[in-house]
Amino acid sequence: MTKEQTQREALADYWRFFAETECKGYSPLYEAITTACANSGEVMEFLASLSSHAHQPNLLLAAMHERVIQGLEPTLTPFYSGARAGHVGRLFVESVLASRDTLGQVLSSRFTQTNEIGRVATLAPALSVIPECDDLTLIDVGTSAGLTLHLDDCFIDYGSYGSLGPTGSKVRVQAQVLSGHPPLRRVPIRRRIGLDRNILDPSNSDDARWILACVWPDTGRLERTRNALALAAKFPSELIEGEALETLPLLFSSLEGPIVITTTWVVAYMNTEYRTHFSAALSAASQKRDIYWISAEAPGVVAHLPDVVSPKVEGPPPSVVGFVKFSKGQVSAARVLAHAHSHGTWIWWYDHS
Repeated sequence: MTKEQTQREALADYWRFFAETECKGYSPLYEAITTACANSGEVMEFLASLSSHAHQPNLLLAAMHERVIQGLEPTLTPFYSGARAGHVGRLFVESVLASRDTLGQVLSSRFTQTNEIGRVATLAPALSVIPECDDLTLIDVGTSAGLTLHLDDCFIDYGSYGSLGPTGSKVRVQAQVLSGHPPLRRVPIRRRIGLDRNILDPSNSDDARWILACVWPDTGRLERTRNALALAAKFPSELIEGEALETLPLLFSSLEGPIVITTTWVVAYMNTEYRTHFSAALSAASQKRDIYWISAEAPGVVAHLPDVVSPKVEGPPPSVVGFVKFSKGQVSAARVLAHAHSHGTWIWWYDHS
């Protein structure tokens, strides 16, 4: 077997793993599509010819979903809308191979940036752990279009456990509480700042369409994402384009009062060295004021957090919701607050005394 064949087989195995662990039990549409792609030597060869960031399934899925939204893939449209079920995998593969040149340009220039609004159901109770104050600055790293910065403008329904946010909000999120008692307290936010290497503008039609394309179409999240984009466009946050390690120190020096950093499936894409430097930047900034880090990441990604065995829940592997407090240049508290679905559909809260 040649080196190229070995690389294609490894890529195909990765796509099969993605279909089995991320899609199965959550998105039948994408389970069928990613499985078909994994079994297509031509699709794997096409992806292998591109830069490594284009190998992740979410990027091709988003690029093709964008074409569906634009009306460029009529054979796929009824499957994406739910009007038709069946053998979508073969049609998807055929569409990819027919559009390789166009897709190659998109996959080389775009990044998956959902900034999933459902994650506010996880972030909101985590913010309640922060000591009460009225001058809090919220900084979302990897913010994309800054959707989750408006978490307190969303109506979040936790069923019998209660709710948060204005009942009249068009951005409505439901989350099932599987265990524990997540604290539901509205946290006043004085300033909202989003940071990303590639900021997307929620008021720009091309950027908004790409964010919608990154949403999995058969998971019931498209309409609330449209509403979240409209909210973010109506009430703009401060969105800053730049590298976190370069931008955060300058940003910290210009701010007063306590700061909360949020990351949701961002640190997972940083290499180990970058994660270390990221944590060090937060620690250094805490010499002047307390820095709080609320994270929802894959297990083991945030090194400060203790290992907590995740609950056995059907669907994609849970996110670890963590709380880390930096004070006077060191970590003064670190604990796992919860496990949660990566898109916020459920939360398993750990009650701490």
